[in-house]
Amino acid sequence: MYKWIMAVLFFGAAALGVGILFSELPQPPSEEELAAAENTLEIVASNWDFDKDEYVVEAGSTMTLALNNKQGLHGISVSGLGIELQGASLSQEVTFGEAGEVYEINCIVLCGQGHAEMTAKIVVQ
Repeated sequence: MYKWIMAVLFFGAAALGVGILFSELPQPPSEEELAAAENTLEIVASNWDFDKDEYVVEAGSTMTLALNNKQGLHGISVSGLGIELQGASLSQEVTFGEAGEVYEINCIVLCGQGHAEMTAKIVVQ
């Protein structure tokens, strides 16, 4: 009799586990989420470095410039665009100018020993 109880408990737990596993599957992104991702320039900041040295955007494009603090606390200033992102304001919509323009990105939050070298640029093509 104990064998039957153990078998029922085992298969019940297995069925519950499979049910939980498949109920947590991620849903594919919607068309709106995909469009928003295409129109977002994400700058990922970690300790004393940005994820890229150079970000390339199309001339005349309007994008959401977003700062993602992956490691540490950072803020950015984009010269020529008059943008500062820090604190609660970590994204802003921007319209980029003509091809050939280059905008310097600097960290504006004193983040430690490598803060002075924490730079990148946005190149408009």
